[in-house]
Amino acid sequence: MSKVASNVSFTNEQVCYTFPARLRSGGVFSPAERLGVPPLDDFFTGTVQLLNIQILMIVILSNLLHFFLHRLGIISFTSQCLAGVILGPTILAKYDYYRDHIFPQKSQDALVVTANMGYSMFMFLTGVKMDFGMLLRSGRKVMILGIATVLLPYMIGLGFQFTRIEAAPGLLERMQIIGSTAIQSMTTFPVVSHLMTELKLTNTELGRLALSTSLISGIVAASLELGATIITQIRGILNAGLTLGSALFAAFVLRPIMVWVIGQTPEGQKVHPACVPLLFAVAVVYEIFFDAMNQSPAMGPFVLGLAVPPGPPLGSAVVQSMETVTTSVFFPLFVVTAVMRGDLASFFWEFDNKGYYGSSLVMATVTKFLVCLFLSLPWMPRRDSVVLSLIMCSKGVYELSVYTFHRDTTSINEGYFSLNVVAIFINTVIIPILIKHLYDPSRKYAGYQSRNLFSLKPRTELRVLPCIYKPDHIISTINLLDLTCPTQDNPLGVYALHLVELVGRATPVFVSHQKQKPVSDSCSIDVILAFNQYERRTATTTTVGTFTSISHHRFMSDDICTLALDKEVSLLLLPFHVKWGADGRVECADNSFRIVNSKVLERAPCSVGIFFDRTTSDGGDDQPDHFYSVCVIYMGGGDDHEALCFAMRAAREPSLRLTILHLVPSDDDDDDMSVSRRRNARMASERLYDEVVLKEAMKGISGLANVRYEEHAVEDGPQTALLVREIANEHDLFVVGRRHGLDSKQTMGLTEWSEFPELGVVGDLLASPDLETKTSVLVVQQQKQVKK
Repeated sequence: MSKVASNVSFTNEQVCYTFPARLRSGGVFSPAERLGVPPLDDFFTGTVQLLNIQILMIVILSNLLHFFLHRLGIISFTSQCLAGVILGPTILAKYDYYRDHIFPQKSQDALVVTANMGYSMFMFLTGVKMDFGMLLRSGRKVMILGIATVLLPYMIGLGFQFTRIEAAPGLLERMQIIGSTAIQSMTTFPVVSHLMTELKLTNTELGRLALSTSLISGIVAASLELGATIITQIRGILNAGLTLGSALFAAFVLRPIMVWVIGQTPEGQKVHPACVPLLFAVAVVYEIFFDAMNQSPAMGPFVLGLAVPPGPPLGSAVVQSMETVTTSVFFPLFVVTAVMRGDLASFFWEFDNKGYYGSSLVMATVTKFLVCLFLSLPWMPRRDSVVLSLIMCSKGVYELSVYTFHRDTTSINEGYFSLNVVAIFINTVIIPILIKHLYDPSRKYAGYQSRNLFSLKPRTELRVLPCIYKPDHIISTINLLDLTCPTQDNPLGVYALHLVELVGRATPVFVSHQKQKPVSDSCSIDVILAFNQYERRTATTTTVGTFTSISHHRFMSDDICTLALDKEVSLLLLPFHVKWGADGRVECADNSFRIVNSKVLERAPCSVGIFFDRTTSDGGDDQPDHFYSVCVIYMGGGDDHEALCFAMRAAREPSLRLTILHLVPSDDDDDDMSVSRRRNARMASERLYDEVVLKEAMKGISGLANVRYEEHAVEDGPQTALLVREIANEHDLFVVGRRHGLDSKQTMGLTEWSEFPELGVVGDLLASPDLETKTSVLVVQQQKQVKK
């Protein structure tokens, strides 16, 4: 037996350790009482028993607090911080028996090592769940926002510090303020990702925007940190170079290996059982390497996690294997033990320069909020801009880990550590509550950027997401995609989604057929083969990706909108729920898919087209001299603009005949006198804009001989219905705008008789069972932009 003095992690005191350590005690009823030691006290001397009791207390208390506090909008991280306050020297650790037996100094090494391992696992999982491709898809506005929200607050904060430099008495205090300004200026992806998960905003447009911005901000902050390492350390260049090299090794060596493993995994099957433990072992190696390079050890697993392809089968296997124990046990363990390091009560009266330090933190946070708000207001609604600014100001586990690391290495003093823990606690209390109060969940997929045909720039890829409900929809959908007439200058990106009802299994499945080998008995094999053949046929102008979603009907709309948001498509194509027979009459209808279509129309982050084809049953007209005739009915409004843009793309095909049928209201002075002057002016302005849009479209196809323009004046809805019936058999395809909620003279009186509101008034006329025709119809709804 030998005794040595050692510094422990929680407090800088000299204590005696006994070697070898006693891993297990003799139990509560051990013979230790013969030596004058109470049995319960002897039980607490075992390292294993003590560690189990400590973990049990931490997990139970943090979950019990969150059970009551989550009703107030408090997130789990805040509840865990509060548990650390209760279990630490602020409250319970002031009592001698608790401090000597429940959380004694000699037990803290085992507890801290376990907690730090849990934090590394959390960072690894955060990296695995992150799609690094969102950085490549970030627009210029998001890129500017991510960079500016780090650099501008940092520079303004430093300028503020230099104006008050005399308030800091020493070099250590000044370095602490500079470091704190840098930490307050950064926004890290792990913190934002955890917050979005807690608030259930990950799959929203706002959540994805926040994640993309935080990722860019994190890269900028990491670059600044590497630069500081090079400047301040003797071997800084070597450490930074090796750290960067390890990241490149993960991206360009390990990731291709993982992609190869995924490619060898049959579709719908799990990866080999050895893959997840092997990947975790590599994460441990990265943690050791980053620690050796004097970097944060947990950043090593995070960098490796970024290289793991997200989603099934590998990324989802890692998450399923590790997420529950990490988020339920190890993550709370780290947060609680980190907060337990500081006495958050005593610093209020023992810590000098509280005002100087506190004003620095407030200044950095306010500056960051205002910078983000100023840059996002021009292209976002005010309320959502405020919410995004609050998200970018959020702090959490990453900042807590940084302060804990510097506290343990004595880079900062106890008072300064406690101050920052209090600041993080206040931040995590206020910001989530404000976000829940300000954010409207009904705008989950609301778009801040234009994703529609009308706003698509020239020489830009058109991204389309066609949905396949049944095998009958495959041929008609591919024929409709052919009408987009892709070229090398204006290519087409197709992301075909096969939706299958979840039957006979408990959990939904989402499969990307680009990642895994398709199997012959796959439920989507017909879809995969058909679209692969379509891609080969249009190889120089079209790229195709196929996906399968197996879920309940009530969740299919979420799968559709999420994929549309992820792929940034401009047009969603949905099959109509009604199927026509060979004679052109209704054969069957599936109301469950009608509900799916209605939900997508309300939530979609892009334009939506509902398509039905009456000709697929008999193959259509096979005459060799037959020209495919398309008619677009134009009355004005955003939906009609979208329909016109689709028809203009189809006009590039020489074998196609396009008719633009412009329905204008006939002059009626009595009607004009009946409306208010303001409404009359608004209608005139909208009509003028519609004329400008039509004129610009006609100018673009002025040299095409296969385009014909017709103008008809109609008095009311019945006259429009009569005209539609007259021309119903003259064209193979009608392209119309949905015009939902728009009142006009051309459709007056028809809304009350509409059988299919999802098709709009004109689309409903063309889908009527009473209309004896075999024409097909595409009804287009332009993207619903959020209002500023």
